[in-house]
Formats: sequence, structure tokens, C-alpha cells
Amino acid sequence: MSKKVNKSGYVAVLGRPNVGKSTLVNALVGEKVSIVTSKPQTTQLNILGILHNKESQIVFIDTPGLLSERQMKYSQKALNREAVNALSQADLVLMVVEANTWKRADDYILEHLRDINTKAILTVNKVDQFKDKNSILDFLKERSNHNQIIETVPVSALYNKNLARLTTVIERHLPIKTPKYKEGMITDKDTDFRITEIMRERLMHHLRDELPYSVECQLDHFEDKKKIVMIELMIRTKKPAHKKIIIGKDGKLLKVIATEARLEIENLLNKKVFLSTQVRSIKKGKSLRA
Repeated sequence: MSKKVNKSGYVAVLGRPNVGKSTLVNALVGEKVSIVTSKPQTTQLNILGILHNKESQIVFIDTPGLLSERQMKYSQKALNREAVNALSQADLVLMVVEANTWKRADDYILEHLRDINTKAILTVNKVDQFKDKNSILDFLKERSNHNQIIETVPVSALYNKNLARLTTVIERHLPIKTPKYKEGMITDKDTDFRITEIMRERLMHHLRDELPYSVECQLDHFEDKKKIVMIELMIRTKKPAHKKIIIGKDGKLLKVIATEARLEIENLLNKKVFLSTQVRSIKKGKSLRA
């Protein structure tokens, strides 16, 4: 680590589901550390994405979507445990919202930040959806006028727009602190976890409406040979009906999902991969291979 690095801190990335938190963290870090799908609350655990700069180390905490409409009906303070943990260790907060879209869930987040006396950088994502930038100026001005907001930065995480400015703003508010993580380390999650998350992402991509959140992916075997990595993955689901959906007619869907996952795992490991998958119903205990 360069001696010039004298600012470091944890940055909790908060927001309601599907505002682009994971896409933003991946773009800022420069590598995929969190899976991304169109299904709300794809991220289920806090995941660290670490950005190493010449004068700073920024540790982003990618959190699950804080509030759903259903949660708000039951509790106005419905913050999940992972988000609370992220806030407890954060030096700074990025509150991510969509350009020209503000919902009651966003108000709840601001209210909670006020309650715990925490400031945030309002990160207005998806500005690429508006060709006329003047159309979002009023939104930026109006939403910046809040005691918990210290700065507002419009960005497009998908197209890497204005991220350099966002990084500069973050650095300005970081504490002077010795970096915790070694240079080159980009996430706190090990390779096994990232492999299972790749498979879960592909499952959710192909089965967005049919597949429940209860599906689990487990790495049963990992063997790194000279020219190839041998991997066995278990996909676990609660109902036999879900198993049939995942496998598809004649096993075709699972083969497509497994092929896509294998290619991405090869990119992660920078090595050829042989991937074997099984789907098992937890209740029945039966499995099928693809």
C-alpha cells in the first residue's frame, strides 16, 4: 500500500430495491463483486467492494434493498438487519435513488438517517434515461434540500457517467485513517461464495417470476487442476415443483443456465472450468443431474 494513502473508510450504500446499488458498487470498484438482476432485493447479504486509489481506500458496503411496499405496511422503521449492520460501521452513507422518482420508502430512509444523526451523499442514479438533462434539475434541487444530505451527485452506474466526480466527493468526506485492506483485494467474499452467487444470478435472470428467494446454491466440490477447474454445484429448493421449473423440459433450461454460469466463472478464475450441477428438493431429498 502506498504511503500516500491517508484517507479510508466504510461507505454504506443504501436505497430501496432496484435503484441500482449493486450496479453502482460494481462500476465504482471496476469489477463485479455483487450480482445484478432485475428482481428486487437480489442482494441478500452485505457485500464489500473495495476501491483502491492513490490517496484513499473506499470500502463500499452493498446492502439489500431497505424497504419494500409490503414491509412499510407493517412498520415505518422496517430496516433489515444487514442494513442496520452496515450503518453501524459506516463512516459515510450513499443514499441511492432514481432520477425523477421519489417514493415513500426514500422518505423512510431519510427519516432513519435523521434519527441516528447520520449524513448522506444523495446519489441520483439512472440519469441516462433522460436525454434532456434540464428535466431532472428541479428534482436534484428539491431533493438536495434536506438536512441529512451533504451533497448531491447525479450518475449513471450502467454507463459509468459522473462516477469520477462521485468518487472525489466521497474522498472529500472520508476520515483520515490507515487503510484496512491490502492493495488488490476487491471484496471480503471468498471465491466459493462468488461462484455460488454467479449461479444464483443466472437462475434469477432466467426465472425472475417463477423462482422464489428461498433457492440456495452450494459449492460441493472444487478441484483446481493444472489446465481446468472441476466444480460441483448444488441448487437447493424447498418444493419439488420448483426443481422441475429450474431443470426445464428435457433439462434444457438448466443446461443454458449452467453454461452461462460456467462462462462467467471462467472469467472470474481466468481458467477453464468443468461445471456439474444438481437440483435437489430439500423436502424430498431427490436430485437430478445436468
